[in-house]
Amino acid sequence: AALAANAWTLLAVRDPGAPRIRFESPTIMLGPGHPRSSSILEIVNDDMPFLLDSVLGELAERSIGIRFVVHPIFSIERDGAGRLVAFKGLAPAPGALRESFIHIQTDRLEEDGRRAEIAAALEGALADVRVCVQDWRPMMGRVAEVIADLKASPPPLPAEEIAEAVAFLEWLIGDNFIFLGIRDYRFTAGGELLEPVFESGLGLLRSRDVKVVRIWNQPMVVVPQARDLLAAPTLMIVTKSSVRSRVHRRAHMDYVGVKRFGPDGRLAGEFRIVGLFTSTAYFRSTRSIPYLRRKVDAVLTRAGFAPASHSGKALVNVLENYPRDELFQIDEDTLLKFAFIILKLNERPRVRVLPRRDLFNRFVSILVYVPRDRYDGNVRRRIGDYLAQACKGRVTAFYPFFPEGPLVRVHFIIALWEDAPPPPDRDLVEREVEAIVRTWMDALGDELARLYDPVAARALLERYGEAFSQGYREVYAPLDAVADIRRMEALSPGRPLAVDLHRRGGDAESCVGLKIWSYARPIALSERVPVLEHMGFKVVDERTYQIARKPPASA
Repeated sequence: AALAANAWTLLAVRDPGAPRIRFESPTIMLGPGHPRSSSILEIVNDDMPFLLDSVLGELAERSIGIRFVVHPIFSIERDGAGRLVAFKGLAPAPGALRESFIHIQTDRLEEDGRRAEIAAALEGALADVRVCVQDWRPMMGRVAEVIADLKASPPPLPAEEIAEAVAFLEWLIGDNFIFLGIRDYRFTAGGELLEPVFESGLGLLRSRDVKVVRIWNQPMVVVPQARDLLAAPTLMIVTKSSVRSRVHRRAHMDYVGVKRFGPDGRLAGEFRIVGLFTSTAYFRSTRSIPYLRRKVDAVLTRAGFAPASHSGKALVNVLENYPRDELFQIDEDTLLKFAFIILKLNERPRVRVLPRRDLFNRFVSILVYVPRDRYDGNVRRRIGDYLAQACKGRVTAFYPFFPEGPLVRVHFIIALWEDAPPPPDRDLVEREVEAIVRTWMDALGDELARLYDPVAARALLERYGEAFSQGYREVYAPLDAVADIRRMEALSPGRPLAVDLHRRGGDAESCVGLKIWSYARPIALSERVPVLEHMGFKVVDERTYQIARKPPASA
């Protein structure tokens, strides 16, 4: 009741067309059961889509723990000054406004400045939501106009290319895309610059200040890679923006560009759309999605496998499970190459690294396949750190995927620094990633294979692969373990001991090391030290390891 009474004071007055936000950390109990250890965020706003998920996304982005959420929608009447004059409850009522009331209890934040900063960020996110919702129908209408224009005055491109682009745009406006902004771009007289037509902007691109990609609001110099793409006999460009959405979900916005041609048939500019694909783009079959279906069918045709064959079905599975965002962006030739590499992993699982550089040199998308039994959070972090260093950028996102079989796939997005050089050779990157996931046991197997015939090496690895404790592995290299294995293999009930006095490189003249191997019975420290002291040695350090080897296969 105390919380509701406090909320009522926030609901009492609100300026039309703007949210009212209150974020506080109460210092006294408002009533029985009030969560004194929490901060309370409350927002009153006009009801519209994407409010709650956008607010929760902003809090998650700032690592604010959320303890409780409630989001009723009220029917309200207000006067011209925004004062509450009638409360109609939860049900819609004739003539009443529908208002959203968000109440969230978070981890307690004592700093007034931090709460004010978060409230300001929420206000900005909700302003983005408002402008996108207000311009949703106009944006849909503009896309419909582009579709009609393509049908009425088709550009000088292959008919099947135009038809597929039209089908894709129709698919977008069929509730398969969340439109967040659109704008026209045109080429300057020399054709070297692509500049925004600001007055054509809707949604997030109404404003000149919104930088959805690195050079969104500046004339873009057409680099060679982009020039090749614009000159290609294709009508659309599908890629990712450099900035994450604050509306609906925190993800890099999808960018769809439609080339525009002048009356003379020459490329004149671009109609650009930004937003987010809905879940249908990620969970429906690629064969049901325009633009993707054509790319996938082309790869399947070029592969040459019979559709009902094992390889044909396996290739379809590879393409259906390919990262969907990546599938929208990747070119057909690269997709065919990578799909064959992935297909071979079913026969011979191993480390593979598949990098694709963005056409506008903003990021590198990298698929990494590593053994499932070697993968954990630490390995993922080390691989990401290495890829960021090798590509001269930073990891902005990673997406693990656990398919059936012995491999894990991690999709890394590396945002590139300015003037980053081309990525290093793929073979080199794969060797470095192999080294990261390589275990002590892998190295032991290699050393055994180098010193024994294949049959003996496999038998010894089977017997000793899990025998050495973590403490032993931290002290001794695999090559040392091979020497120990040789000694232990020579032990028997009739010869239960082996001894080695040695001096390592760098040891002082007065120092010597001693290894003792004992068959089936540990030797107590009280037995060992007196013998050494009687021989004139002073024991300064001692470590004992139990080697839990498996019995011989013939036993």
